[in-house]
Amino acid sequence: MDAAQNMVTSMSLGVLKEPRGFIRILQVILAIFAFATTCSVSTSVKFKVSCANSTQQEVTVPFSYPFDLHKVSFQVSTCEGGSGKQDMKFESGSVSSSQFFVAVGVLAFLYSLAAIVLYVFFDDLYRKENKIIIGDFVVTAVFALFWLISSAAWADGLSDVKYNTDPKTGIFPSSTACKPPTDNTCTTLRYGDFSSLNVSIIFGFLNMVVWGGNIWFLYKETPWFKFERNLYDTTMM
Repeated sequence: MDAAQNMVTSMSLGVLKEPRGFIRILQVILAIFAFATTCSVSTSVKFKVSCANSTQQEVTVPFSYPFDLHKVSFQVSTCEGGSGKQDMKFESGSVSSSQFFVAVGVLAFLYSLAAIVLYVFFDDLYRKENKIIIGDFVVTAVFALFWLISSAAWADGLSDVKYNTDPKTGIFPSSTACKPPTDNTCTTLRYGDFSSLNVSIIFGFLNMVVWGGNIWFLYKETPWFKFERNLYDTTMM
């Protein structure tokens, strides 16, 4: 009970008005948007095979996070008489890049929450312990780098997902009924909805900018900056 009372009395909400505190709140929000717009996606493509013998088939192929596309199987008519079907799969997916992006987002979210708790309830300890200040600075710099790497990797991975799930580039060239020369007609009826995933990449790079910007404000808390400032003041005297 006494420990809880001590924590309440030691609360320093004013730190949330400082750049390092306010930016942490912003990082929590942006991290949520980044991984939520990625791992909540479930969409599908739809196409039609019109055979020269007047038979038709409409195929709907669903896929979702983590976009392990080579495990997504479907059947397409061979248009060779009867009810012949060809078992097909997408060429490849982007499992590693999508999961890495989401992992960075979740870890960034958790670290930002932990940092806010540290700032609010243990601000005196934070300011007294240089190791904590330096650790916070280094971890923030590492996360800024991870956001850059994961966002770039996911942007490339999303391009692969779009290419491989586009019936014209990822299905028709491998289909017995659709690949030329053929008298059959293969038509795309619906493309995958990637709007949420496009937004996730924007949030990824936005996170990189925010985390990178926060490095400066945390650097000003380190003993290195204080030493440089004292050295500058001594030189100017």
